[in-house]
Amino acid sequence: MTSELRRKLGSIPRRPGVYLMKDRTGRIIYVGKAKRLDLRLRSHFSGASDHPKQIAMIHKTVDLDVIATDTEVDALILEMTLIKEKRPVYNINLKDDKRFPFVKVTMQEEFPQIVLTRRVKADGARYFGPYTDVGALRQSLRNLRTIFPLRSCPGDRPGRGPGRRECLDYYIHRCLAPCIKPELAAEYRAAAEAFCLFLSGGAEAVIARLKADMDSHAGRLEFEAATRRRDQIRLIERMQRRQRMVDVQQRDTDLMAFTRSGDLAFGVVLQIRDGRVIGKERRTLKGVAHTEDAEVMAAFLLQHYDRAELLPAQVAVSTKPIDESLIRDWMTRRAGHHVTLMVPKKGPLAHLVRLALSNARLDMEGAQGIRTGKELPAGLYELQILLDLEAPPVRIECFDISNIQGTHPVASLVMMIAGRLSRADYRRYRMATPGPDDFAMMREVVGRRARRVVLGEFESPDLILIDGGVGQVNAAREALASEGLGHLPVIGLAKRQEEIIVPGQSTPIRLPRNHEALKLLIQLRDEAHRFAVTYHRSRRGKAALRSRLEGIPGIGAERRLALLSHFGSVDAMRVATAADLARVPGMGPATVRRLLEALESGGDGVAA
Repeated sequence: MTSELRRKLGSIPRRPGVYLMKDRTGRIIYVGKAKRLDLRLRSHFSGASDHPKQIAMIHKTVDLDVIATDTEVDALILEMTLIKEKRPVYNINLKDDKRFPFVKVTMQEEFPQIVLTRRVKADGARYFGPYTDVGALRQSLRNLRTIFPLRSCPGDRPGRGPGRRECLDYYIHRCLAPCIKPELAAEYRAAAEAFCLFLSGGAEAVIARLKADMDSHAGRLEFEAATRRRDQIRLIERMQRRQRMVDVQQRDTDLMAFTRSGDLAFGVVLQIRDGRVIGKERRTLKGVAHTEDAEVMAAFLLQHYDRAELLPAQVAVSTKPIDESLIRDWMTRRAGHHVTLMVPKKGPLAHLVRLALSNARLDMEGAQGIRTGKELPAGLYELQILLDLEAPPVRIECFDISNIQGTHPVASLVMMIAGRLSRADYRRYRMATPGPDDFAMMREVVGRRARRVVLGEFESPDLILIDGGVGQVNAAREALASEGLGHLPVIGLAKRQEEIIVPGQSTPIRLPRNHEALKLLIQLRDEAHRFAVTYHRSRRGKAALRSRLEGIPGIGAERRLALLSHFGSVDAMRVATAADLARVPGMGPATVRRLLEALESGGDGVAA
């Protein structure tokens, strides 16, 4: 310890505040806070700690500064500000989320617009985010613009081109077009405010406003405007129905959990608004090695909510943070209302926190290319690079349709997990779509599966493979979008040239037959085709078998079913004796005789 450092330690004030440790170059290597600066710093340099991180930090510290504050909460705020600005190497740092986009609504303008931005400014606009899943965000905004028709044209003034005229958005009902309809200024402003309310989790309040507005327009015989409100209400309610109710108290709640690996911690925030899960945010914290879980959770809470625009009424966490009461007081001050911070041990919230923890583990495994401790095959990593996915597609679902001229149409779903076929997850479907329409059948089966995923009955896949070309892929994407899963990646595999159809790419991807990614896709597609064809043959064979037994006097539906269950095929009945046939329930001597005569003659609908 240098003489200058020893002198400073002897004059530390007995007040709350922040201390900054510096190395030989003057760089700040650690920022800490304390209720009593003198006691905290003396404990640091007493040499009593055997923690590796603490020993290394003290060894490198040759100088320090202190900043006294009035309260411990003020010290907490100052500590966060300095950590964010200085990025000290020995502090836990939340991965810089400036690269994640925010939704910006320019409420300071006369006609607000929706903008995706990666910078938050004090310009009077409303900001929502940050959002980690950019693809899902863009798809959600496309869907929301059908409900809230706000302009997409740039600049402070609405309209496009030199004349600031209407554009295609107006004609497809994606914008109220204030550029040519200034009389809709009030309605346009109301739509922007409703959009902000919706993003804040107030879907029910938006519906109530729209219903009141619809009734008002209907009362004034403004039926076109009333119809627009009705359609908006239906779209919002449809989106609400897709979200599973999870909180019986219906309080605004955030669920926070993390899992760690080495120097990294992978955090997840599940957001519940109006009793529904409306979003999931991923966060990565650096510098957590040799740090207690309570300290990691404290850093997670502080750095996450330092940037959040809105704080919920309660936050449920997987681990109790250090300085719990201090963090709760800071969150309450920042939110403007009381915030409850808890570690639930039982009940619905405890279950949901475990769900958040499970999501954090999955994110860690996805980032490391690990699932259940097994190494993933090279083909999955090649697919990740080829399709520009965030992680290797560990869970892949493949769909195929089988029918002959529209008769007995069926579909199959085959699952591949971590590069291996998972037969326990196979599913087969009877199609309700009439006629030989493969596109409509694909839309039906993918939609049926998507609805079950939205309800939480099945896990969401990382990739969906369609046996077919552009038409089948587009049909599958339409079905997913209609159920709110439009963000899921979908590709097709055309049989003739084994071309990979990727939405948004005009040219299919062609790979050599020995390419590991293509080999995986072909294996999965062929298995889906086999499974679908087998089921189709089974249905067709049973239908043919039933038709062969029809028309024989005394053998109705129940006796046909009993015969099929007992013998399994017409050929087995042909070689059976009268005594064998008589053992089937309901088969008397006269009925057995008529059946034998029909089988021997090949007539009466029993011809092969």
